[in-house]
Amino acid sequence: MSLNPAPRSPAGFWKRYVAYFIDIVLVYIVLELLTRLFFSGGDAGASDQLQAMLSAVQHHQALSDDQTALLKRTAASLSSLLVFSSVAYVVIAGAYFALCESSVWQATLGKRLLGIKVVDADGARIGLERAFGRFFAAALSWLSFNIGHAMAACKPEHRALHDYIAGTRVENADPSRPQMPLWGWLIVAANALVFVLCSVGVAVAMALALGAANQF
Repeated sequence: MSLNPAPRSPAGFWKRYVAYFIDIVLVYIVLELLTRLFFSGGDAGASDQLQAMLSAVQHHQALSDDQTALLKRTAASLSSLLVFSSVAYVVIAGAYFALCESSVWQATLGKRLLGIKVVDADGARIGLERAFGRFFAAALSWLSFNIGHAMAACKPEHRALHDYIAGTRVENADPSRPQMPLWGWLIVAANALVFVLCSVGVAVAMALALGAANQF
C-alpha cells in the first residue's frame, strides 16, 4: 500500500445519477433491439383485433371465439416477453456493468462521460468477481424503495447501499474537477420535468376516472 495514498474524492449523488441514466439508456437500447429480433412475428390483423376486443370489454359485450383466442395468445406472449426481458436484462446489464467497472477504465461509458470511476476501499481497481457482486447487490438498493440509492447523497462518502455491501466507492477520476458538467444538469432537469408531467398526467387521469365512475 502506498505511504501517501491519493486523497479521496467521492462522486456526488447527481453525477452518479446522470451516469446511471446514460448507462441504462444504452442497456435498454440493446434490450429493445433483441426484443424486436426475437418477438418480431405476429398476426397481420392482431392490432385491429385487439382494438375490437378492448372496445367489447369497455361496452360489456361478450367476446367472440376469435377474440378469446387472441386474448389467450396475447397473455402468453406478454408472459414470454416478461421472462425474456428479465433474463436478458440480468445478462446484458450484469456483463456491461461488471466488465466495464473491472476494466482498466474502472467505469461504464456513463461514468467515463461524467469523469467518475469505481474503486475498492483502498482506492484500487476492483476485480471481476467484486464487480459482479456489486451489480447484484444493487438489487437491494432497488428493493429498499431506492433508499439504498439515496444513501449516495449522504456526505462525506457518498456511498450507496451496494457500495457498502461490495466494499466499493465511486470517486472522481480527476479530484480537481468534481463538478457536474452543465449538460449533466440539463439531463437532471429533463428527468425532473418528465416526472412532474407524468405525475400530473396520472393525477388528471385518476380524477377523470373517478368523475366518470360517479356518473354511473
